[in-house]
Amino acid sequence: MIKKPVYLIHRRNRFKNFQKSIIFFLILSMEIGILHIPAMLGASEIKASTRIITDRAGRTVRIPKIPQRIACIFGPSYEKLFALGGADRVSIVANVMLPWNYKLNPALDKTPIMGNYAAPDVEELLGLKTDLVIYHPFAKQIERLSASGLPVVVPYDGSQRQLTLEDFFKDYYEQIRFYGELLGGPARKIADDYCTYVNERINKVIAVTSKIPAADRPKVFYFCGQVNGPPGTQTRHSTADWLVTAAGGTMLTHDEASYFVAVTTEQMILWNPDIIVVSTLPSIDPILNNPHWKTITAVKENRVVMNPQGLFYWSHFSTESFLCVQFLAKLFHPDLFADLDVKQELMDYYAKFYHYALTPLEAEQILNHLPPKLP
Repeated sequence: MIKKPVYLIHRRNRFKNFQKSIIFFLILSMEIGILHIPAMLGASEIKASTRIITDRAGRTVRIPKIPQRIACIFGPSYEKLFALGGADRVSIVANVMLPWNYKLNPALDKTPIMGNYAAPDVEELLGLKTDLVIYHPFAKQIERLSASGLPVVVPYDGSQRQLTLEDFFKDYYEQIRFYGELLGGPARKIADDYCTYVNERINKVIAVTSKIPAADRPKVFYFCGQVNGPPGTQTRHSTADWLVTAAGGTMLTHDEASYFVAVTTEQMILWNPDIIVVSTLPSIDPILNNPHWKTITAVKENRVVMNPQGLFYWSHFSTESFLCVQFLAKLFHPDLFADLDVKQELMDYYAKFYHYALTPLEAEQILNHLPPKLP
């Protein structure tokens, strides 16, 4: 048997090892390609289908270009989406939905309700394939939601209050436009149209009330505390404070520091309001039936009224809050606003932005804080 030279054996072995290396390299390259090319495409697709926005709290958030499954956990957010044509993209709502929402949008009956907005259920949101969460500026909850991959936006800046009436309405319009920006598409123009429509009506009221001296402005106590919370009111530079100011009244809690406060009977008697407006209480009966309040001017003169209530509380930054200014102006100064037809204004607004033709009876029900009549 003839033996092959040692150098030939080594050469053959090196060639076999080289072949193995080439095969291994090819297999590895294929695996890398198979695994990473889709991932790279996925990242590209994500960028193409999303956009980065800055929310009203100054946070930078990547959201879908056109969100389709929106969680409206911040109280007034649903009615804003409804007004801007985005109601069919809502995945879940907060537990503050008022009866008129279901009248105007019967499909809402099938939409889940988040039981506790202070502790949102992440698993429920993920199960609903939510692609955008509209939420309060609660840092810990936002961190937990974001960690699960849910984009969270805050529609208002809770760190500061607007210090002038002009700034208040400027911020009001900016919030509306922010919702239009979230929805994208035609909602942006609808938001602009809304702001123009409302601004014209607000300016007409303020053109009159801005000339009313302090001595001729009624002293107003406004029951408009936390939704689903204890009875109370809002204070200095709050939504209700600016609504009352725009309408030509004086908010009695204007000098209080906290945004929401409860008021004692002693303080109420001392203030002796000319008018009491009730928003977040179910009726005026607790006020009229309180024996300690019988001497208060508003009670004696039968000037305790329910605040109108449509899709949301008019006293809490609703899309209908401009109607509240009209309502209060007519209530405070009926002679100055004799030609202002609040019922017609309400019907016109619902037709234009909610695409719902209120009957005169339905308009009266809303103006009297009543739910819709069942069929």
